[in-house]
Amino acid sequence: MDKELQAKIEYAIDKAIADFQKDEESIFANEKDTIKYKYESLSPLKKWTKKQTCIVKGCNNKSIEKSHTIQKSGSIKWISESGHVLSPRFNTDNGHVEIIKVGINEASVFPGYCSVHERLFEDFENVKDIQNEEHFGLQLYRTVCREIVITEYHINKLNLLVDKYKKFRDRKIGEAILNNLGADDLNKSDIQFKDFKITTKDRRLSLSEKKIKNLHVYLDEFLFKFHDGILNDLNKKKFQKIAYVALEFEKEVPVALAGRGNFNIKLKSKFKNVEAILNILPFEGKTYIFIATLSKFTKELDAYMSQFENPLQIISLIENWMIHGSDHWFIKPSTWEKIDNSYQKQILESIMNDRYNIGHEFDLTIFNEIKMEFINQMVDNYDKLNDKQIELLHKERTKITFANK
Repeated sequence: MDKELQAKIEYAIDKAIADFQKDEESIFANEKDTIKYKYESLSPLKKWTKKQTCIVKGCNNKSIEKSHTIQKSGSIKWISESGHVLSPRFNTDNGHVEIIKVGINEASVFPGYCSVHERLFEDFENVKDIQNEEHFGLQLYRTVCREIVITEYHINKLNLLVDKYKKFRDRKIGEAILNNLGADDLNKSDIQFKDFKITTKDRRLSLSEKKIKNLHVYLDEFLFKFHDGILNDLNKKKFQKIAYVALEFEKEVPVALAGRGNFNIKLKSKFKNVEAILNILPFEGKTYIFIATLSKFTKELDAYMSQFENPLQIISLIENWMIHGSDHWFIKPSTWEKIDNSYQKQILESIMNDRYNIGHEFDLTIFNEIKMEFINQMVDNYDKLNDKQIELLHKERTKITFANK
């Protein structure tokens, strides 16, 4: 190969790589292509619902396809209308969170347990309530099992997507090199760049690898430890490894949630990040709200929950968990429909904002009717309120998002 042609090839390679580094989105044909690769990791998790090995340690049986994390015959059915509930889902075609209708048979299911171990939950499934500490423990166990299954699936999926993206990126840069050379030089050189590879990391790869690393840390340092801890406590019939705070709220809040969240809290002079398992379970005349973490964070958990004493604060706590914690929640359709459309959009957009956690207060209201009951009670007794309660009353009034119907 003559020196002039070699120089042209080197220039074509350098230019293609430089153009990509200047604009990493240039390899995508159009905006739709960009959205697809940007959000593919958030696409509906279809394959994770397939049967797999039972999650119970030592069991090699195949799982059933539909274990309910939240009781179908209990909380899910209680908030359903015409056999359906609503739940947030990410739309990879437009990059937005949307609210979709889900049948109660499909709501909150995952492939966790074989038919034998599914019977672990028969007792409180049959009573359609949570009546003792063992029931709390079993619900926490069920929630952490789902988190483990879905986190492992996310890790595997992200690894596959990283490999897919590398091949796509390298192929596109190879095509750019050939375009930079031109037809005459291609004929002279007989060069092809089908197997062209670059070894430098781009922003998309770096972010993906960081996310995979963080998921492994979350799995190893919290989920597995919580899983083993709750099993220990269930076997010994005493909470030792796991700390939890449970509230029995006097109203039926029309949402069911089972997932995870985290908060930052300062005790003495140190800030700590605390991972937690969350549950909101409505039943007739009441709602159970409970949060659990590793026992080493008992003081932090107590300090976090001590902030929520007034009924308005407790409803806000639930809304914080929905928006800044787990998106694995289901809401009564008529409750959602009573929210003004513009506020619905803001609520769903807020779910995507990962700058906040459950230690941050959500600035809108989802459960308008329940909050208005307590707001009206406070107004009726306004002369008995202290300064802190008056401040809370005014703040919560500004959050109301009723539709003008």
